[in-house]
Amino acid sequence: MHRWLLSFLMLMPVPAVADDLLIGLGYLNGLAGLNLEWATEHNSFYAMPSVYLDSGGLDTDEPRWVAGWRHKMERGLMSENGFYTGLMAGDLGGESHYERLGVGVELGHQWVKPYSRWTVSAAVGAIEALDCDEYEVAFRCDTEEERDNNDLDVEPVVVLGISFSLRR
Repeated sequence: MHRWLLSFLMLMPVPAVADDLLIGLGYLNGLAGLNLEWATEHNSFYAMPSVYLDSGGLDTDEPRWVAGWRHKMERGLMSENGFYTGLMAGDLGGESHYERLGVGVELGHQWVKPYSRWTVSAAVGAIEALDCDEYEVAFRCDTEEERDNNDLDVEPVVVLGISFSLRR
């Protein structure tokens, strides 16, 4: 898990000096956590360390993460209202019992004020395949037939997210 995050952060361009540093809260397909963001003039890079949230509250046993890159559309600035596109990677599976990593393409809108920013986004992506033995079993995986029937294939996923951040 941590190797994915480290390799993704290594892809960030070196000359991307942060114009805005943002910190806030984010919610993404059942994950809730800090939204840490570095915004340059036309691009933004974010990381969201998080935990799973459901009707029973926060599941703090297994930390989760999502990271991504956003680019302002229409040659606009990240410090202005408007639409953006981007890429994201991390735990996009939305399951409380096990991590399911994936990648996606994001489209969103941001509302920027002098000291805050709201974002709403939707993404389409794919999540990884898992063998029955690799996730916390809700099924029995004793026989070969049960393992084959309960393996999870690569699946498409729709990711919905919202965040509120404070700007410096």
